[in-house]
Amino acid sequence: MSTQSYYKERLGFDPQEAMQDGVNGGSYYDGPHQPKRHRGEPHQKDSHDQVYEENLTKFKDERDAIQKKTFTKWVNKHLKKVNRHVNDLFEDLRDGLNLISLLEVLSGEHLPRERGRMRFHMLQNVQMALDFLRYKKIKLVNIRAEDIVDGNPKLTLGLIWTIILHFQIAAGKNESGQQLVYYIIEMNMSFSDQRYFSSWNL
Repeated sequence: MSTQSYYKERLGFDPQEAMQDGVNGGSYYDGPHQPKRHRGEPHQKDSHDQVYEENLTKFKDERDAIQKKTFTKWVNKHLKKVNRHVNDLFEDLRDGLNLISLLEVLSGEHLPRERGRMRFHMLQNVQMALDFLRYKKIKLVNIRAEDIVDGNPKLTLGLIWTIILHFQIAAGKNESGQQLVYYIIEMNMSFSDQRYFSSWNL
């Protein structure tokens, strides 16, 4: 039995024909039990993969919403001391004024600020807050003033989480990451929200 006949009988395809199809721009061979697909035709996504990706996206959206709600509660807990309040964390930190006030409450220090409402003033205020954090040796990874002024959700959450880690844990609070989770849960969170914190790196 020739090699070509062996492939045809045992594997269900002729390698010469498969190679010729590819060269001529015809169809590609994906295996003995798979239908041929034409050049440029993508693999169809398995329905299970689609369901998984949809559920993963939903989980991430719900997790981000819970983190936003929780961080907002934490921020307001401290801003209350200076009669300030945020409703939307991504929107109400953009001008930098609430951010500066938060850092003043947490650190006990006074920071300068711009009172104007133009984008330039907002950038100046946020940059002042970021520079203060760096002065305190707090590591900020890829967070720029523009990101906060533009209301970037991911980086705004990242900034507040960094502040929480430093001022709630590192600054003499003697709380482990897990204790911080319990502390945050106590801030009027529902029981169903707690499972999302298992995804945090604590």
